[in-house]
Amino acid sequence: MIGLLEIRERLRNFYGRYEIYVTAGVKFLLGLLVFFLINGQLGYREQLNHPAVALILALVCSFMPINIMVAVACALVLLHLSALSLEVCAIGLCLLLLLFFLYGKFAPKHGYAAILTPVLCVFRIPQVIPVSVGLLCGPSAYLSVASGAVVFFYLEGVKLNIANFTSVEEAESTAKFTAALKMLTENKEMYMVIAAFLVTSLIVFVIRRQSMNYAWRIGLIVGNLVQMVFLLVGYVVLGMPEKISWVLIGTAISVAICFILEFFFYNLDYSRIERVQFEDDEYYYFVKAVPKVYLARKDKRVKRITPKKTTISRRELAEELDIDRDLMR
Repeated sequence: MIGLLEIRERLRNFYGRYEIYVTAGVKFLLGLLVFFLINGQLGYREQLNHPAVALILALVCSFMPINIMVAVACALVLLHLSALSLEVCAIGLCLLLLLFFLYGKFAPKHGYAAILTPVLCVFRIPQVIPVSVGLLCGPSAYLSVASGAVVFFYLEGVKLNIANFTSVEEAESTAKFTAALKMLTENKEMYMVIAAFLVTSLIVFVIRRQSMNYAWRIGLIVGNLVQMVFLLVGYVVLGMPEKISWVLIGTAISVAICFILEFFFYNLDYSRIERVQFEDDEYYYFVKAVPKVYLARKDKRVKRITPKKTTISRRELAEELDIDRDLMR
């Protein structure tokens, strides 16, 4: 345990000293992953599929706020959809504008949640996001999670129904609009997943706000269990048993990541709880104080020891004995 605490303190000190560079590096890697995934999953416009495009966009976004990366990712998605079908692109544009307005109005500080949700959905482990949001953020952050989930399911529907959008006949334009809208209005899996994320985030948020001991740990365990049961029942009801195994795998990964988040952001020493009571003119206050677990910084002091002189000159010896120096010859 001491070793883990030392590693945590070193990481914190390193981040504190090089915050600008670490943040830029994280944004660059995240942008690289996001833009490569968009090109790899969609890839309808061949000119954008070159690795240099993703590299340049990630490099630019690494020096910008995270919301700029969200906007660039949306623009890249629309460019790919426009190459597939103008109808699909039009529906996607309206959807993204609506979500971007809601996100910008109510949850502008939670860009990481908005962009990580579809990324983790691609890797089939989206369970990490709602529990993490419940632990680290407020209820408004859920809107970012829901926006990311809606975008993922829309793009996934486009991939699964690509044959409906590749026709070049003008008479089928209305049919394309209808098919694109049905991917949103009739996607029962999307509504089930969004509801599961909402319930999970709220449960975790409510529990971790309590003054009970180990509130974060109880919240992440209960939240993951509720989310797992919700998704398992939902996929059974929807007739999608093939996704049950991924629910179990995603829940296990979510529990592990949430324990890591607790260790870094909420590691408390419940053996040294203090209860304080004080008052003012209007109220009595009863305060429960729980100290954080941390390692005291060790100040290393190096003491230099100079060796004593082992030889002495005749003059110094004569002065010390108070005799004539000529007698020492």
